[in-house]
Amino acid sequence: MNQPQIGTYNVGTQLTVGSHQVEIIKYLTSGGFAQVYSALINPPDPHSNSSVACLKRVIVPDKPSLNTLRAEVDAMRLLKNNRYVVSYIDSHAAKAMLHNGSYEVFVLMEYCERGGLIDFMNTRLQNRLHEFEILQIMSQVTQGVAAMHALQPPLIHRDIKIENVLISANNEYKLCDFGSVCGIVRPPRNSQELSYVQQDILKNTTAQYRSPEMIDTFRGLPIDEKSDIWALGIFLYKLCYYTTPFEKGGDLAILSGKFEFPLYPNYSEQLKGLIRDILVQDPRHRPNVYQLLKRISIMQNVPCPINDIQVVQAPSSHLNLTELHQLSATQNILSLNSPTTMENTMPNATFKSAWLIILQQHKCILIENHHK
Repeated sequence: MNQPQIGTYNVGTQLTVGSHQVEIIKYLTSGGFAQVYSALINPPDPHSNSSVACLKRVIVPDKPSLNTLRAEVDAMRLLKNNRYVVSYIDSHAAKAMLHNGSYEVFVLMEYCERGGLIDFMNTRLQNRLHEFEILQIMSQVTQGVAAMHALQPPLIHRDIKIENVLISANNEYKLCDFGSVCGIVRPPRNSQELSYVQQDILKNTTAQYRSPEMIDTFRGLPIDEKSDIWALGIFLYKLCYYTTPFEKGGDLAILSGKFEFPLYPNYSEQLKGLIRDILVQDPRHRPNVYQLLKRISIMQNVPCPINDIQVVQAPSSHLNLTELHQLSATQNILSLNSPTTMENTMPNATFKSAWLIILQQHKCILIENHHK
């Protein structure tokens, strides 16, 4: 589909997004169907105590695409005000002025004025990151992932990578881009499910960060929190060495699980051992997010900032993705080192089944809630 031709907003353009009045400060970037701006907002965001926000303007071509974007916004709502997640502020959707059945969506979120982690790393090409810096970044990003895994049912990010971490004004590292979020995907049971899962993985994940169970779906393993843990292992390796461990060998190298550590920079055997323990072929032998964060905290010589994640409820059955996000409990997001309390989006509902069906793009995937 051709990208719609839409102009960018001029400085000073005023808009209404949900309950916020918005004034464009600066055009930042664009990609695909999206434009990104910095903007003044009124009222200010109480979480960041700032009147400057990031405005994402997206043109979506049809209703199914709109529903996909709504699911992304719902995930952001569930994670709102977590310290290490780019925080949702407000949103608004309406039919676009293009008169072609498309929609225009505006999403206000926390503005991270120090830009992307990838940009920061590029300033350190000659003087690579020190181990204490790597552990600080890894701890904060892992805490962001922990907020997702602690939801019930858990949410899987599926696209954790260096490019999806932003840096706030006070030098905190925050996970962003929830467009690939999904629930736990059990192994496909027939060729139709297999085809859909494979296409969905190709569309919503980044090749070098894919886990073995994503690449070889015939292994009969679910795509769950442990797939995010694998991606965190790739993320950690790239923080250290500015490349991924399977860069040259592609899918075959990932499936073999064999990789080496460059001689430079030189990091501790503890850090290398952590990477090895994360990048384990069998997801059942990888640490969960709490175990990973505990290992990082020991290396930092600080207390682990979160409690172990407890599964307390089962999801209701036959929910679509938007309903899944809206019904997910946020009460069991434990001590994620956030200065504010996350809003409770849990309605009064009776939870019955450990299975649910998610309808996405008119096709069906069975999602299983795993009790760990």
